Amino acid sequence: MIADVLDINPVWLMGADTQKARVKNYSKNVKIPVLGVVRAGLPMDAVENIIDYEEIREEMARTGAFFALQIKGDSMEPKISEGDVVIVRKQPDVESGEIAVILVNGDEATVKRVQRFDGGINLIPTNPAYSVLTFTNAQIESLPVRILGKVVELRAKF
Repeated sequence: MIADVLDINPVWLMGADTQKARVKNYSKNVKIPVLGVVRAGLPMDAVENIIDYEEIREEMARTGAFFALQIKGDSMEPKISEGDVVIVRKQPDVESGEIAVILVNGDEATVKRVQRFDGGINLIPTNPAYSVLTFTNAQIESLPVRILGKVVELRAKF
């Protein structure tokens, strides 16, 4: 209780003499599944196979439902590279300019920056070697094109 009042790590309070032990960083982590691979390039079949787990802070986990995806392809380079893992908050919509995981044709997933316009949506790669994917409002409904979630964190893998 004293450690909580002083906002310090109880390990430091019990006599540990390191600066690291003084910082209160003992919050719990929550494991979320890495649900396979998502294409940062052309859309590819979305298959939900758990290939690994990532941990996120408990505080973040309280803000919604999360999953992770491993990146395949290079359309979002240089920021997001093949093999990286993105942490995604499940949500059906994002603001224009945000990076999202988008499902096209019901079974093809891709990661792109979303740009909205009156007649539809652009899915924009950051790599100039790739073209912008444009969908009209009619195509969004008929294909369909659906946002699965917002990319909230990138974990680079070496």
